[in-house]
Amino acid sequence: MALSEEVRKTHRDLSAIDLEFRELAHEDPRFLDRSHFQPLTRENELLAYRLQPWLTFLGRDKLQELQRVSLGMYRLLQTLPMRIFEGDLNRLQEFYGFPSPFITEIVMSPPNGIDTIISRGDLIDTADGFKCIEFNFSPHLGGWESPILAGLHLSVPATAEFLSSRGIPVAYTDTVQKLFRLVIRDVMEKGISRDGEINVGFLIPTTDPVESTGPKTRYFDGELQRALAEVGGGLSGRVVAGNYASLSTRDNLLFSGGLRLHAAIDLTIGGNTQPAVFRSFKSSNLSLFNGPVGPVLGTKRNLALLSEHAGTSAFSDEEREFIRRYIPWTRLVVPGSVEFEGRSAPLDELLVARRERMVLKEGGSAGGKGVFLGKFTPEPEWREAIATAMQSRGQWVVQEHFESLPYLYQSGDHGASVHDVIWGPFVFGGEYAGVILRMQPRAAGGAVNLSLAATEGVVFEV
Repeated sequence: MALSEEVRKTHRDLSAIDLEFRELAHEDPRFLDRSHFQPLTRENELLAYRLQPWLTFLGRDKLQELQRVSLGMYRLLQTLPMRIFEGDLNRLQEFYGFPSPFITEIVMSPPNGIDTIISRGDLIDTADGFKCIEFNFSPHLGGWESPILAGLHLSVPATAEFLSSRGIPVAYTDTVQKLFRLVIRDVMEKGISRDGEINVGFLIPTTDPVESTGPKTRYFDGELQRALAEVGGGLSGRVVAGNYASLSTRDNLLFSGGLRLHAAIDLTIGGNTQPAVFRSFKSSNLSLFNGPVGPVLGTKRNLALLSEHAGTSAFSDEEREFIRRYIPWTRLVVPGSVEFEGRSAPLDELLVARRERMVLKEGGSAGGKGVFLGKFTPEPEWREAIATAMQSRGQWVVQEHFESLPYLYQSGDHGASVHDVIWGPFVFGGEYAGVILRMQPRAAGGAVNLSLAATEGVVFEV
């Protein structure tokens, strides 16, 4: 197959090396046949999804653009609730669904974890540049596996030969190390540990017994040891995993068994942090990532607030331009009229008339559930989704659909095809922390979803 000029331009924009790799790989049987990538296809207890055999090589200019968009989105969303609702507890409670103004104040008042919050965006690179379609604030994020994936790719003979023959350095942003560096820094700066010991607990969302010495726990413990050694100063610590039943508190200190925890990475769904854990955090005895504030910043409805208020005094001129450039037109789904491309129309009529240009999303959905792409949704099902969204009292959003640039990746047992790509940049505590890619053959249609036809890809920085 010949590479179209459009595909060439997409990969040339990433880096000259990325285009060179595609020019070789799309004709070389060693790269076309999935059976030649056995290190990526073997069962691995640390990995959950099918891996994309081809690397992506990201040059400095494109990397800087990705970082600029990611950090800009992070900063906007960190401050958005208090900006839009101006600290009004009743309005915050109503929009974000807190049980009461009192609980709203407890969650939102410092310390609240916003300054160290863990996040990952979902960006599409389009003909008009990056567009942010979601930004997730949760430690329970897929894609942290970049150091593992990099090692697997280096053990593929054809890939290793390509890298060595061209003198390409192996460089990537290590997401796991970025996480532990943030944890260590926060614990030390807040004086939570005074004896150089930093123990980190991963809180698992289950009532079932948890294997605290399982492969993931051992892996993360090894990564913590590496981070502690690189920071220096004789620091020590352990990683433990467990559910809330395995925890106890004494004097607002948190323990797992007899081990004092100095930091907790809360993987429970929906920010349902146990009160005892939250009290320890509020008492400045624990670093907590992310806790109850995560769902507040992570709801898809926040992008509707950004889009709808982009022209108001809530944002500076620079921020308004950023929103216009990088955030698709997004609105809460409520009865009434909206403006789209300079024309006003009832929202339900607009959704029917412009079905192929719209995406409906449930505000709190995750993992591709509760998402309807009009372009790939039959009209009867689309109308049903509209009716459901309209009855939700603003819990759903509608977003303008953008198409990914065409990327070439390995596909099926043998071959290559054009893929759509979702870029997943991590931002931890205001610092760029790497990126993971999800790519899906364009012929598959629909949302790019790792539980369906998509694969997971790793980025090398060149």
